Amino acid sequence: MIATPWGSADDLRARKLRPGPGTSRAQVNSNQRERLYGAMVIAVAEQGYEKTRVADLLRISGISRNTFYRHFDNKLDCFLATVDAVASAGAEIVLPAFLEGECEWHERLKLGLNTLLGLIADQPAAARLYYVETYAAGPEALEKVEAMSDRLEELAATAIRQAPEHSGIPRDLLRAVLRGFRRIIQTRLRTGREQSLAEAGPELLRWGLAYQAPPQRLRRPRKPRPLAYRPLTDPLDRRDRILDAVMDLMTEKGYQALAIADIAQRASISLTTFYALFESKDAAVVAAMRRGATRVLEATAPAYRDAPDWPHAIAAGIHALFGYLVLERPFAQFGGVAVHGGSPLVVEVRDQLTTAGFAFTEGYRNFPHVKPIVGEAIAASIDAMLFDHVSRRDRDRLYELAPTATYLALAPFVGIDEACAIANSSR
Repeated sequence: MIATPWGSADDLRARKLRPGPGTSRAQVNSNQRERLYGAMVIAVAEQGYEKTRVADLLRISGISRNTFYRHFDNKLDCFLATVDAVASAGAEIVLPAFLEGECEWHERLKLGLNTLLGLIADQPAAARLYYVETYAAGPEALEKVEAMSDRLEELAATAIRQAPEHSGIPRDLLRAVLRGFRRIIQTRLRTGREQSLAEAGPELLRWGLAYQAPPQRLRRPRKPRPLAYRPLTDPLDRRDRILDAVMDLMTEKGYQALAIADIAQRASISLTTFYALFESKDAAVVAAMRRGATRVLEATAPAYRDAPDWPHAIAAGIHALFGYLVLERPFAQFGGVAVHGGSPLVVEVRDQLTTAGFAFTEGYRNFPHVKPIVGEAIAASIDAMLFDHVSRRDRDRLYELAPTATYLALAPFVGIDEACAIANSSR
C-alpha cells in the first residue's frame, strides 16, 4: 500500500466528506483537493507522470469527474498543485528542525538534513513525485522545485558561511555542492534506494562541509581552444540524420512532445526507414545519447591522456569537457538538460553514461582515504552545475566555471592548496 501525506488509497476514499451540518463547503473543497493530491502521488508512483490519466485519479480518490474539473483544469494543473502541497508539507517538518534549534549552525544543518532524509524514507512516493517526476511533467513543474531549492540552499549557504573557513567560498562552488545533494537524492529515489540515504547522510555532510574557500581566487579561463576533434555528421547517413533530428526536436519540444513522425519528417526519411533502424522512440533517444557520449570521450580523451598525473588529468578532462559543451551547443542542451525529462530507460542510460564519464577509480587507488560516495557526490555536483547553466542558456559562461569544477573534483583528494593551484594552472 503506497503511503502519501494524505493517507493510502483506502484512506483517501474513506475520508470523503459531504456538506451538511457542521461541515462547510470550504472543508469539503479542502478534503476533495487533498484526496486528489494523495491520488496523484499514488498514481504517479505506480506508473509515472506520463502514463497517469485523470481517470486514475478519479478511481483512487473517489472524486467525480465534474468535481475534479471544478478544482483543476487538467492533469498538469493537479500535478502542479500536488507539487506545492508536497513541498509545503515537507517544509513544515524540515524547516523547524533547522531554524528553531539552539545548537551551532553545523549541528542544525545536520539535524535539518537528517530530518529531510528521514522524511524521504517515510514518504518515498511523495518524494519521488517531487524530486523525480517533475522533470517528466515539464518546465512549470521543474520551476517550482528550482524555486524551493533556491530558498533552501540560501538558508544552508547562510549557515555555512558563518564559519571563517567557509566565508569566502565562491557562490558557484557552494551552489554546485548543495545541488549535488539534491541530485543524489533524485538518483537514489529513481532507483529505489531511498532507504540508503539516511546511512549516506553523515558522509555526504562531511564531504560538503570539507570544502573551504580556495586559498587564492579561482581565475577565469580564456575562451576554449578549438576542438582537436570535431564531430561531423554525414548528411547521406540516415542513422546520423535521425539522431540529429532527435537531438534538435528534444531540445526544442522536450521528450514528452517528441513523436516518431516528427523525427522522420525532420530527418527526411520514411517511417519504414525509421523502424528499420530503431524499434522505438526510446531506442533512438538512447542511441543519440550514446553517440554523444562517444563524441565527448573522443574530444576529451587526448587532454586526459596527455596529462602528467591523475590530478592534472582530471583538470585537463574537465576543461576539455566544458569547452566541448560550449562549442557543441546542440549536444549540451540535449544531453545536459532535455534527457532529464525522458522515460525511465532514457534517464537510467543517461545516469550510467554520466557515471562512466568521471574517472575516479585511479583517484581512489592513489588517495585511499577518499570513500567512493565522494566520487558520486562530485559527479552529481558537476552534473548539476552543467544542468544549471545550460538550462538557463548560460553556456557562454560555462567555460569560466571549469576551474571551479576542477577545484570541486580535486579538493577531497589532494587538499585545497594543490586543488586550487591545479585549477588555476589548467587554463
